[in-house]
Amino acid sequence: MGELSFSGYRELGFQKVLLVEGPTDATTVQQWLRLLGKDHTIVLLPLGGNTMINGNREAELSEVCRISTDVHALIDSERAAAGAPLASDRQGFTTTCAKLGIHCHVLDRRALENYLPDRAIKDVKGNAYSQLQPYDRLADVQNSWGKAENWRIARAMTEAELTATGDLGAFLQAL
Repeated sequence: MGELSFSGYRELGFQKVLLVEGPTDATTVQQWLRLLGKDHTIVLLPLGGNTMINGNREAELSEVCRISTDVHALIDSERAAAGAPLASDRQGFTTTCAKLGIHCHVLDRRALENYLPDRAIKDVKGNAYSQLQPYDRLADVQNSWGKAENWRIARAMTEAELTATGDLGAFLQAL
């Protein structure tokens, strides 16, 4: 949380901590929180991907819980198909979160970029780019974009498009 303590963040109006997968996810989620008018109340912390998303990080997650009692996590499911089980590392992470009182939401779809609508993608990237199917891997599709560009596409979305995402929109609205 840098040099400013969490109490300093509270003085600025921050009330919650939201853990996300990595830095590109933090900038993307920040755009959605801004769209919902919640960006000034939630501190985003990237987990560093698979280095923290596993069942062996109870000590580190406990430290996050020391700075706020209102901690949430949002992680990709990385599922290849609907109804597929979570990988053991992700399942372990959700179990640890539950033990510590962290509300962890695992996306229904594979990853955040699977929630970006076709209109916003085309507005930002052009007509050669298309929306991903719910379980497509970004790296596997023709005309893929870099994950670092997700935030620009998220910024082009409307609140109605975010709400229409289902589980993601509902989770962010409930924060």
